[in-house]
Amino acid sequence: MYKPLKILLAIPLLCGTALAEPALTVKKSGRPAATGLKVKSSSVPTFEVYQKKVVKGKVEVFKVKNIPLLDLGEERILEAPTLSPLRLPASRDVSVAEAKRRPSPLPLQFNVAPYNVTVEPAKSLTNAEAFKKIPDVKILNPVQEPVIQDPLVQLAKLDDMQPNDYKLLQALIFLEIQKNYELAMGLFAELMEDPEHRIEALYHYAMTAKGLGLNSEFRQYMIQVAQETKNKEWQQKATEALVQNINVLEVSDIAFVDPLVIKYEIDVTKNDDYQLTRAKHYSEKGQLGLMEDALVYISETSPRYPEALLLNALFNYRQGKVEDAVVHLDRLMKVTEADKTSQIRSVGALTLARMQFQKSDYKEAFQSYLKVDKSNPLWLQAMVESAWTQILGEDYEGAAGNMFSLHTDFFKNAFAPESYVVRTVGYLNLCQYGDGVQVLNEMNKKYAPWKKKLEDYMRTRKESVNYYDTVKNWLKNSDLKEVDGLPRSFIVELARHPAYMSVQKQINNYEDEILRFNKIALTLIKKERELIAKQNEANKLLAEAKRGIKGNSPSESAVQNVQSAEKKLLSYRIQYHIAKKARISIKNLRAQGLARIEKEKTVLRAQASQALQSRFGEMLASLNKVLDQNEVLQYELYSGAGEHIRYQMAGGDVNTKERPELKVEKEKSLNWKFKGEIWEDEVGHYRSSLKNVCAQQDNVAGLSEQ
Repeated sequence: MYKPLKILLAIPLLCGTALAEPALTVKKSGRPAATGLKVKSSSVPTFEVYQKKVVKGKVEVFKVKNIPLLDLGEERILEAPTLSPLRLPASRDVSVAEAKRRPSPLPLQFNVAPYNVTVEPAKSLTNAEAFKKIPDVKILNPVQEPVIQDPLVQLAKLDDMQPNDYKLLQALIFLEIQKNYELAMGLFAELMEDPEHRIEALYHYAMTAKGLGLNSEFRQYMIQVAQETKNKEWQQKATEALVQNINVLEVSDIAFVDPLVIKYEIDVTKNDDYQLTRAKHYSEKGQLGLMEDALVYISETSPRYPEALLLNALFNYRQGKVEDAVVHLDRLMKVTEADKTSQIRSVGALTLARMQFQKSDYKEAFQSYLKVDKSNPLWLQAMVESAWTQILGEDYEGAAGNMFSLHTDFFKNAFAPESYVVRTVGYLNLCQYGDGVQVLNEMNKKYAPWKKKLEDYMRTRKESVNYYDTVKNWLKNSDLKEVDGLPRSFIVELARHPAYMSVQKQINNYEDEILRFNKIALTLIKKERELIAKQNEANKLLAEAKRGIKGNSPSESAVQNVQSAEKKLLSYRIQYHIAKKARISIKNLRAQGLARIEKEKTVLRAQASQALQSRFGEMLASLNKVLDQNEVLQYELYSGAGEHIRYQMAGGDVNTKERPELKVEKEKSLNWKFKGEIWEDEVGHYRSSLKNVCAQQDNVAGLSEQ
C-alpha cells in the first residue's frame, strides 16, 4: 500500500538532495551535451550520484549505488470515541388557562351628508395674448468639447545669481530685516553704478535715507527714480513712496506727483496729509476748484481737520462768501478748544477777528482777538488790533488800559509803536488830554531816535543778505541790546515774522540733515572698530576651542565649539569688510548730498533775506507813519483841551452817556490805578480807571455820535 508512494517520493527527494548537498557531485561523461545524463524509456532523465569521503586523510569519490528511500512512516488512523447517551431534561407539566375574551367594540356610526356642491367651471389664468408676449429665449450656443493636449514641458535656462545679485539681497536684509541703514546705504551706493540694478538701488537708497532721517536725500532720489525710469512698475512704486511720505516733500512737488497719482490710479482719498498738501498747492496757484476737491476728502475725525477748516475759510473768503468763511472759522475754534496753544488756532482766531472787524461786528471781533495765544508771534499784533476794535466800539477805557499794559517793563523789548497811537486816541476820546500828551512824549522819547538808526541801516545795507547776517549775529548772542546799530527789540520783532520763520525752519532742517550725514560716517568708523575688537575676541575663542580637541577622535562638543567660533570669526570679518566698503562708497554720495544741501540752503537764505528786507521796510514805514501822526494828535489834544477848558469854565456838564464796553468777564477785568506789577495771564484784560469827562454834545476826535 505504501511502497509505490515511497518510490514516487524518492525521485524529487533525490533531486533535492543532489542540488542541496555540496559533498555530492555529478560525474561528467565525454559528451558535453549530456554530461552524466541518462534517459530512461519513460523519457525521465536520471543522473549518476557521487559522494566525497575522507579515507586515511585523503578525499576519495565514490559512486552512490543504492539511494535510500524516503521513509514517510505509516498513515495515522483516526478513531471516533464512543458517544454517551443524550441526557435530556425531564418534561414539565404545563397547565394552560383559558383566556377571557373581551367583547368587540360597537361599530361607529358616521352621518355623512351627500356631496351635492356644484362645481364651477375652471378659471382661465391666462390667454392667447399673454403667450404671445412671452419673449423668445435664444438657444445657447453649443459648447465645444475641450481640446486636450499633452503638456509641452520645456526646459528653461536658469540664470545663476551674479555677485551684484547677492549684494542686492544682502543690502535688502540689512534694510528690511536688521534695520542696519548705514551698511545698507553703502551697498546700495555701490549698486547704483551697475546699469542693471541702478533703478532698484536708487529706490532702496532713497528709502534707506528716509530711515536715517535724510528727508531731502529721500526726496531727491525718489523723484529721480520716478523721472528716470521707463519701467512702469518702478515708477508706480516711487510714486506710492512719495505719496506716503508727502510731509517731507515741498508743496510745489504736488505739480509733479499728482499727475502720476492719476496715471496709476493710486487711492489717495484716505491720505489726509496728501490732500492737505494738494489744497495748499492749488490755493497758491489760484486753482480753487481743485483746492475744494482736495478738502472734501478730509473728514471731521481727521487730525488735519483744523487745517482743512482754515483752508476752507480762505477758499470761501476768496470767493466773496464771507459768512461761510466765518462759519468754518467758528467751527475751527470749537474743535481746537482742547489745545488753545496750537499755531493753527491762533492763526484762525486772528483771521476770524479780522473778518468780524470787516463786518463791523466789534464785540465778536474783540473776543476772537483774545483767543490768540500769548506765546504766538501774532499775539502782539492781535492786541493792537483788538484795541482798535475797542476804539471803534466806543470802549475807550478798555483800549487805553490794554495798551497801557504793553508799555510796562514787562514788554520793554517789544516793538509796538502803534500801541501808543491807540492809547492816545483812547485818552483823546475820554477827554483826558494831559495823559494823551504824556503818552505822545513817551513815544517820541522811545522811537524818535530809532528812525535815524533804521534809515542809516537801510541806506548802508543795499544787499538783502545784510539783513540776514544781522539777525544771525544777534541769534549768536541774544543778550546784546544793539546789533549793527539796530535795537534788540526791533530785531526780535523783525525775526518773529512768519515769512522769515517758515524759511528759517527749513534751513534749520537742512542743518540737522548735515549733522545726520556726518554721523553716518562716524557710525561706520565706530562699527569698524567694534568689529575689529570682536574679531580679536573670536580669534581667542577659536584658539581656545582648538586646544580642546585632543587625540584623533575628539568629542562632538569640542568639534561644535570650533565650528561655532569659526562662524563667528567669519561673520565679523564679513561685517567689517562691508562696513569699510560702505564708508568708502558713501563718501562720494555724502559729498554730493552736502553740496546739494548747501546749494538749496543758499536759495533759502536768499528767500529769508528778501523776507527780512521786505519786513524791515514795512516796519520802518509803520514807524514813520506813527511819528508823522504825532503832530496831528498833538494838535487834536491841545485843541480839544482848550475847548474843554472853555466849556468847563462856562459851567458845562460832563457827558454821562452810557457806552458799550468791549471787555472780558467781570471777574477777569482789571482797572488801572497805579503803575505796578504785570501778570502775563492778565494782559489784554485791563481797563483804564480814567473816566470820560467830555462835554455832553461834543464830537471828539472828529468822530460823530451815531
